[in-house]
Amino acid sequence: MSLREQLEYAVTMATLKLCRILPEEAVYVLFRGFAHLIYITVGRRRTLSLRNMKIAFPEKSPEERMTLVKKAYLNLAESMALNTLITTGRVSDKRLVEMVDVADWEKLSEQLGASKKGFLLISGHLGNWELMSQYLGLRIKQDHGKPLNAIARKTNNPLLEERVVRPLRERFGVQVLYKKNAMIRSVKALNRGESVGTMIDQRLNLREGISVEFFGREAGTSAMPALLQIRFDITALPIFMVKTGHRKYRFIFGDPIPWTDTDAPQEEQVLELTRIHQKILEDMIREYPDQWFWMHNRWGLPKEER
Repeated sequence: MSLREQLEYAVTMATLKLCRILPEEAVYVLFRGFAHLIYITVGRRRTLSLRNMKIAFPEKSPEERMTLVKKAYLNLAESMALNTLITTGRVSDKRLVEMVDVADWEKLSEQLGASKKGFLLISGHLGNWELMSQYLGLRIKQDHGKPLNAIARKTNNPLLEERVVRPLRERFGVQVLYKKNAMIRSVKALNRGESVGTMIDQRLNLREGISVEFFGREAGTSAMPALLQIRFDITALPIFMVKTGHRKYRFIFGDPIPWTDTDAPQEEQVLELTRIHQKILEDMIREYPDQWFWMHNRWGLPKEER
């Protein structure tokens, strides 16, 4: 265990301890302060965020893009503050459910419960994605007694992963499927009638993924969601958790994404379906441009461009 990892863990635990005793609103103030500080001092991330925003919204003025990026930092801070309060046990399951508005949960719950095969739930780093998995995992567990499976990368710090991140997710009935062997474990879970969630906006190099247009520019993208849907006849459903106000969120789920075998080679079908998946995410980001994670190098920009 490196010294850096131990220091990161110590700082995290100290922050969690502080957030257990601060008034709730003070926790939000604290995290907004962190966001302001990072925006001002970490120029590399700020510049990358602004360049990403320019790729997505070239028609907006530099001032408009800067305003949206600042809001994105603050919205991320509010999500982190809420997630910290949940981690420290200050948000009950009942309160968590009550702070989320959802239209026609009964319809979705019925679909999830009636399917012999589970659903493939696709989403992105928009709004509060950790709250999304916690909310969905909790409600699926309450309604059907089944876990929600989530494909995830391990946190870089193993101490944080094993002692903070994973226990929090598992508390809400989320079974974490790490990237290694994720395809096999996903198929097994889906065949058991369990749903599997995955984020489709993480950058991959072309040895791991395929190149697909995203906001008009090619980006390395995972082919696994489309491959699962095509090869195993899985129903894919887009889901998102967007912020609507202070401590208020809306869980959004779209219609199932249809796919019919076109008799084209599988590689071509996977590419086309991946484009459809990415377009759904792109449309959501256009609707909520201040809630996406612009700090991520989605397009793999070289150093001279970020």
